[in-house]
Amino acid sequence: MTSRFPPVALPAHACAPALQAFCLSLPGAWEDYPWGEVVYKVGSRMFATLSLGEAGLQMTLKATPDDADVLVQLPHVSRAAYVGRHGWVSLAVAGESSLAFARELIRASYELVRANAGRSRSRSRRR
Repeated sequence: MTSRFPPVALPAHACAPALQAFCLSLPGAWEDYPWGEVVYKVGSRMFATLSLGEAGLQMTLKATPDDADVLVQLPHVSRAAYVGRHGWVSLAVAGESSLAFARELIRASYELVRANAGRSRSRSRRR
């Protein structure tokens, strides 16, 4: 798939290229820029975002509501703004030490979104 939005630069952080490479290594994953940030999608659905904020490099990822309840107990994970009630969490990536954990969460988010990628939005809202 190709983006209809102009590309944006990857956040200036040492871990950003490794996270980008991991996201794009997943089958069918691609990069998009719908609101000026780097977003990773499978099909037409987002599974991760990568941005640079006040706290450093941050990823926003999909989790099940139960997993999100557990993840937000960790000091470097919080409910994502606007979409946290739907299971999305934000993870602060501090450095090399947190890359393995970030990859685990990226893979879980990807699998969760990919499993639902075939469902239309209207069908999923009716359930």
